Amino acid sequence: MAIPSDVLQAVRNNPVDGGIAVCRHALKESEPDRNYSGDWTEENHDVLIEAAALLLQLEDQEMISHSVSPPDLDGAMGYVCNQLRRFLQEVQSDLVGKSSSSKLEDLKKRFSVSLTDGFGYEFTDGDLKRIQQLINELREMVNANTELDDAHKQRMLKRLEKMQSELHKKMSDISRFYELMGDAGVALGKLGEGAKPFVDRIKEIVDIGWKSQARAEQLQSDAENPLLGHEPESKFLD
Repeated sequence: MAIPSDVLQAVRNNPVDGGIAVCRHALKESEPDRNYSGDWTEENHDVLIEAAALLLQLEDQEMISHSVSPPDLDGAMGYVCNQLRRFLQEVQSDLVGKSSSSKLEDLKKRFSVSLTDGFGYEFTDGDLKRIQQLINELREMVNANTELDDAHKQRMLKRLEKMQSELHKKMSDISRFYELMGDAGVALGKLGEGAKPFVDRIKEIVDIGWKSQARAEQLQSDAENPLLGHEPESKFLD
């Protein structure tokens, strides 16, 4: 593989930012000053076409979107390499714009915490690491599943991507956590007992969000979320 494992992991963690990393890597590896003979090499061609294939696959799976047409690959290697570089440069520019828009909205939410009364939902480093791991596992499971229809799979993938992009140690809104409960219900309805791996991971994510909410609302430390199947005990007068 011409694309290194750390760049591929960045794609798994965040398709938009990872897509930018793919473009930057391939463009850097194929810069003219790295090609001392003045001719395109097979190594240049391999890294460029692999990067383009990865980006086109991400687009096909609706994990990223951009307005750039696929490159024309009908010609000699020099022509093809130039077309691939142009494609990657334009896709990178498009994705940087989308990433900036997402980061702007994220920063607005973070400032809303600090500019009001400081109220927010806080997560530990361990919480964030575990949520990231669960999201990555869910993404892999959704992609591999053959029973869910494509439209539902894409909705789940987009929701996971959005949630992952908004994760921070302190957040003003954790509604993304509870949105996943709808996906758990749909998966349970369509897959029956086969939905358990999906449901277990979603419940764990929601439970982490609930514990942060309970701390922020100053509930008792052992308070459990009744929406996750924890029913409060009935108390009767003697």
